[in-house]
Amino acid sequence: MSVATNLLPANTSGIETDASGWAAGANTSVARSTSRFYAGAASLQLTATAAGSVTATTSARVAVTAGSEYTAYAYFANIVATAGRTATVTVTWYAAVTGGSAISAVTSTAATLATATSWNTPPPILIATAPPTAAYASLTITVAGLTAGAQVVADQMAIGLPNAVAGNLLPYNISGVEVDVSGWSVGANVTIDRTSSASWEGWYSLRLTSVAAGNVEARTGETAIVAGTEYVAVAMVNAPAATDLRLDLLWYDAAHALLSSVTYTRPVPAAAWKRCTLTGVAPPGAAFVRLALRPQATAAGQAWLCDQMVMRPAPLLAGTLLSYNAQSVEVDTSPWSVESGCTITHSSTRVWEGGYSMEIVATGTADAVIQGTERVPVTERQVYAVTPGVYRAEAPENTLFDTLFTWYDVDGEVIKSVYYRWGLHAVGGWFAPNSSAIAPAGATSLSVGMRWVEPQAGDVFYADNIAVTPGGLGVLADPIEGRYGTTVSLQGLTTGGYTYWGLWRMAADGTMTAIRGASGDLSKQTITGDVAIAEDYEAPLGVDVRYYLKLWTSFAYRSFTSDPIVIPEPPPTMVVLKDPGLPARQTTAMVAKGGMPAWTRSARQGVNAVRGRARPIVISDVRTSRAGVMTLITETAQELANMWWLLETGNTLLIQWPSGWGEPDAYVQVGDVTEAHVSDYAGYTDRTWSVPLTEVDRPIGGITGSAVRTWQDVSDDHVDWLSVMQSANSWLDVYTGVQGG
Repeated sequence: MSVATNLLPANTSGIETDASGWAAGANTSVARSTSRFYAGAASLQLTATAAGSVTATTSARVAVTAGSEYTAYAYFANIVATAGRTATVTVTWYAAVTGGSAISAVTSTAATLATATSWNTPPPILIATAPPTAAYASLTITVAGLTAGAQVVADQMAIGLPNAVAGNLLPYNISGVEVDVSGWSVGANVTIDRTSSASWEGWYSLRLTSVAAGNVEARTGETAIVAGTEYVAVAMVNAPAATDLRLDLLWYDAAHALLSSVTYTRPVPAAAWKRCTLTGVAPPGAAFVRLALRPQATAAGQAWLCDQMVMRPAPLLAGTLLSYNAQSVEVDTSPWSVESGCTITHSSTRVWEGGYSMEIVATGTADAVIQGTERVPVTERQVYAVTPGVYRAEAPENTLFDTLFTWYDVDGEVIKSVYYRWGLHAVGGWFAPNSSAIAPAGATSLSVGMRWVEPQAGDVFYADNIAVTPGGLGVLADPIEGRYGTTVSLQGLTTGGYTYWGLWRMAADGTMTAIRGASGDLSKQTITGDVAIAEDYEAPLGVDVRYYLKLWTSFAYRSFTSDPIVIPEPPPTMVVLKDPGLPARQTTAMVAKGGMPAWTRSARQGVNAVRGRARPIVISDVRTSRAGVMTLITETAQELANMWWLLETGNTLLIQWPSGWGEPDAYVQVGDVTEAHVSDYAGYTDRTWSVPLTEVDRPIGGITGSAVRTWQDVSDDHVDWLSVMQSANSWLDVYTGVQGG
């Protein structure tokens, strides 16, 4: 029994400096004594002026929170062994830090001091809830039964929040029976009391003594809960012999009628504290729950000690889709199965959260693989993250670790399995490798797994605190319909606290090209938010392309590669011509029969005849890039206008051929263009185009505007029409998004 934090100052609690922290009550004088002490080197001495009781109260009140539960205690001892003395502690509640009348007071049950000079243990203890208007409290200690001039000492006085499990719905006295067993009732075949002979926390534990052989049961009262919420119950149990302990959660409706129950039976060893855990989801209509402890007795008179009983909403990780037992392996390992190369057990050796984890021991015969048996619901095309807590002992080499994602359709059939690989460093300890993947089209559920690559026989790992959550790092690419480009959506950029991000297009052969952004290539962008969108109008058509996203700092990085997509290409006789920097400027045209360029790569060399030699000396340099003339055909007036709108800037263009032509996409500079009428009839809009091309390097610079810019984009970019006019010099600027003015 203890307080989480003693609200009394150290000198008031331990009297190590002086007795100034205490005000003597009636019939009492106080002083610092060094003749006796429970801890440290001094204690508070109380001397009776006349026969009767002695009291002392803290000189200063301590701040408290209305509605919170507090505990208080103090240790006492006789100076001279005397019979018949009792001690109590009292907490008095106030609204103000000084002055004013007391709101109320709570006094502990009196503890009888031993007829000896030893310190009384357990000490007198009280547990009380601060009333609604309380803001401060004082502590008073009292000893009755003294004669005139008699003395007692007190030490290690305390008041504060109890050392309780966070979120426990059971009051501290029901959890630890530090004051009494009034919060427990007999269920069957049992007598209940409390004992200080052994405890897990504090001074007392709940003792269940069997009346006869058979099921033994003790219950809490009803505790209000919320239907549909997962709850966890925990009890520390010390059994008289190795036997089974059954835990029950009993669900009741608002009329206090039993709806259903959830049960778990755990073997417990003899004469050792064992953590026993049960989880369950409150069924529809549930309003209350009771916790039942049900040991199995083999004879009358067997006693089980139970302590720190907990019943609380399961401490699920934020947003996780897993049940608590799958997350933290607190009950057993049933949410996980062995696929290959290892064994798994329920273990308390290494723990991240709660009292247990999953121990994985490699057999050395294959990769150690475990798979979750729970399938969580997912939405297709959404990103999901998996973050397991993984422990590995220190080893001379890194261990490769994979997070496994298996996606299922509505019929439970596997659609796709992917993995994300991490290297667990040589230094031992807990790791939290955050991995993510995108639910493919048709996916309705997901199960996750873990794989340790090529471990040695006997290698031991632990897994605990495993989260599966929507969101995380992801890249989703979609073709832009009719515009021969890709929209690339990025999310989770703030995952892991990295500084920069970069985005590249990955070809089938692994070649990577940075995606063009507003101010240049997106090869190093400072992370300022969690999401971003890029458009790529330079990706090849009709073939698989992926997008590679990298996050990094100066010492670490993380990456994500999108699923492959194919950008549809135009009919097989057409080519696509684009301005890489102004994607709104793009068009298609038909290649005339025989109109493909006859590419020439001119030699750059000088031939020098040398006197007296038959052969010249040739001084050469690299050949020029390709050059040739392409003949195109347009049919409509709109196609004609589109061609000139593309060509008139004189910018470098990108030509994209149908994938089956065997021609690589090319950046070209266009020379003098000839537009020729196909017919002498003036109303006939067909044209042939003679387009001289010189292949050049990919141009530098950013992308301006979008090929799919709409009036909504204009509205989003400007507060009013005046702002539009001030930012654009022409309708073309409005259309492309170019900022002029």
